[in-house]
Amino acid sequence: MISALVLSLVLAVADPAPTPATPATEAEPAPATTAQTASGDKSRMVCRREMKANSRFSTKICKTVAEWEERAETARRAFGEVQDRPVVDISRGN
Repeated sequence: MISALVLSLVLAVADPAPTPATPATEAEPAPATTAQTASGDKSRMVCRREMKANSRFSTKICKTVAEWEERAETARRAFGEVQDRPVVDISRGN
């Protein structure tokens, strides 16, 4: 449960300020996998619906394939750093 909380915080912090995007259609396909984008266009716009923390409502976020990959890599790197930190026990063992 704590790792899920840490991951959500990392993703919230890792997300850069929104950039203006060209309008995208609702009927766009699901985000492409890395194998599909290797030969594809990384400047193609992909829209996703994401839930905000403590809300029932989702928000539509449109970014290029390259921006989505950069966001995922930043989140992976930040989460890895959190996992690699030493654990400090502050309990009073009487």
